[in-house]
Amino acid sequence: MVDHDAIFEHEAAYAEAHRDLPATAFFAIGADEDHDGRQREASRLAADERAKAGLRYIDMVADTDRMVAALRGRHYPSLEIDQVVLPGEFHVTVPFLNLSRSLRYLFNAPM
Repeated sequence: MVDHDAIFEHEAAYAEAHRDLPATAFFAIGADEDHDGRQREASRLAADERAKAGLRYIDMVADTDRMVAALRGRHYPSLEIDQVVLPGEFHVTVPFLNLSRSLRYLFNAPM
């Protein structure tokens, strides 16, 4: 069985043991990386591939919002964090945009 909340449990355990998180973090997610977007994306697959996709409910946009909110809510003095939702992007189209935006944020380059 997969524990879909494992990352949130790790975050909470870290927060229990630490008062700061000296890091710079950037979260980017495609706006269509939610359940409806996954269904639209899967509808383009052949029937046998669509059946293999096993579209259980996953909303990566909500999960990303949840993680960013949790981290911001800790008020870590050294944590620099930002987030962007990329309109019109799916799980398969977002990696290069995410990489570009992330590197520009992390290295303080113009967006």
